[in-house]
Amino acid sequence: MARSSVQPQSTLGRPQTKVRLPLGWFWPLFWSGLMVGSGIFGLWALAWLTRIPPLPDCDEVTAVSADGDRLICAQSALRVGSAKSLIQAVQLSAHYSPTHPFYVETQPVLVESSERLLDKATQKMHEGDLETATEWASQIPLDTPLRDAAQSKIWDWQQEWKQGQELENSIEQAIAARDWSAADNALRQLKLLSSDYWVGTRHSELQQAKQLEATAWTQLEQARGLANTGNPDNLGQALVIAQRINLTSQAWHEAQEEVDRWSQNLLLYSFQRWELGDVEGAIAAVQKVPPDPSLAPEAQDLIKFSHATRLAQQAQQDSPGYLQLFQLMEAIRAAEHIPEKSSFYEAAQTSMAAWQAELEDLQTLKFANNVASLRQGWAYDYASDLAWQVELERPRRLQAQTLIAHWQDEIERIQDRPFLMRARALAQKATIPALESAIAEARNVALGRALRIDAQTLIADWLDQIEIIQDQPILTEANQLAGEDQLREAIAIAEQIQGDRALHGQAQAMIKDWTRTIQIEEDGPILEKAKSLAYSGSLTAAIDLAAQIAPGRALYGDAQNAIELWEAERAYIWKLEAEEAAAEAAAEADPPDTFDTPGNAPNGEPMTQPPPPPIGN
Repeated sequence: MARSSVQPQSTLGRPQTKVRLPLGWFWPLFWSGLMVGSGIFGLWALAWLTRIPPLPDCDEVTAVSADGDRLICAQSALRVGSAKSLIQAVQLSAHYSPTHPFYVETQPVLVESSERLLDKATQKMHEGDLETATEWASQIPLDTPLRDAAQSKIWDWQQEWKQGQELENSIEQAIAARDWSAADNALRQLKLLSSDYWVGTRHSELQQAKQLEATAWTQLEQARGLANTGNPDNLGQALVIAQRINLTSQAWHEAQEEVDRWSQNLLLYSFQRWELGDVEGAIAAVQKVPPDPSLAPEAQDLIKFSHATRLAQQAQQDSPGYLQLFQLMEAIRAAEHIPEKSSFYEAAQTSMAAWQAELEDLQTLKFANNVASLRQGWAYDYASDLAWQVELERPRRLQAQTLIAHWQDEIERIQDRPFLMRARALAQKATIPALESAIAEARNVALGRALRIDAQTLIADWLDQIEIIQDQPILTEANQLAGEDQLREAIAIAEQIQGDRALHGQAQAMIKDWTRTIQIEEDGPILEKAKSLAYSGSLTAAIDLAAQIAPGRALYGDAQNAIELWEAERAYIWKLEAEEAAAEAAAEADPPDTFDTPGNAPNGEPMTQPPPPPIGN
């Protein structure tokens, strides 16, 4: 411990000396630092030399900018591809001489941008904008590869536009003159142009305009023909047809005066019917008169009353709805606007009272129908109770009774549907006991119930299924016998299925097929033997043998066809034999210079010639 306490004092007491590096370390450190600095400087210089120069601002680049900037901006504009960018690309890539260092790089840009700009101009022309198309195509500078093509297209466009406008004027003039054939001819010529605008857009518009005018004039002529008869009913029909004429057509401008005159005549007729007490006839006639504020007040009142009546008639629907409510309210509102001094005031008030009663009933029935739309038994009961509030003398009594009957049917369906559901569930086992149980369950739907027809249909189907289950073994046995070539026994088994059974039709079809097979087996040898006789020349024997196949047999048709063919062949052979016999008889006769009569021997006796022996008999 004493040594450790004295030693620090001696250390502090000694003078401190500086540590100095030997002179031999200076140069290695100097050269190392120089090499590191040179490397850093070299890397910085390399990064500066290889960095991408900043791109030019193409919005500021013009034809007098640096050549490299113009090339870069032209390429960038070409990639954008819009019409404005293509125009810029064309302008910036033009005017490079063939000796220019960038000429090889600018020419592809110039050609491609010119082509794409010309395509866009062509597309604009097809859209009907000739001015823009011409402006774009004119941007292709002089002394460039596509300048001549652009100018040629501009010329073609202008010429076609001129031709199209001439045809357009001709069509419009023909339509105005109602010369439909001339309009059609001009439309066909317009279809021969190459521009989509004239061939498609304008042709379709002019075709529609021509069709509109032709239809309008046809309707006007039809209306005129009806109006000229002087019959009030025809006059009303003429007004109905005239109101269908398109208001933008020329025919409508000519028809307005005539429509006004027809309306006045029909109004006069309506007033006459009203004065004679024929209210329904007056209303029916005036309903066809179009509204016109220039009419006299009495005429307007009559039209209002007729329109109100028509609305009330339209509200007569089987199913109550909001539209019917709206129509009745509109009818009442229209009748309320008829003033007391009008001749139609009393009739309007009477009708309005009836319509008000109908509106009240309709509101009750509409609420009841909304309740019934819940499709629950209690909802149908409540709806029926509401409908019973429409009493016997009310205007909607018949509609209420119809709805009540419908809702009662729905209640019966809800009550009887479980029977049918249980019956269907039982019938799914497809056994005779299960089907009989299903039939018994379905018979719980009593006669006169809403689902009675559905129940009877199911019962009939299940009865058929029971019969099929019972009779299927019979058919199976018959099929087995038929498979063993015991066709007669199979037929006898299948005939056990009676005519009122479900499988009777199938059994009869099988019996018919087996019977046909038996008949073919029986009559086939006869027909084959007849054919053999015919091939050997014995046509008569073949015919007689084939005739043994009776009508109704499977091969009767084949036999008759063969007989018809053999009879024709036999008749032809007999004809040849007769001609040959006649020729031989003529050759054996006397020379023609004798005076003996034909057919007589030289001694005057008639010549006899035996008939030819039958051949092939």
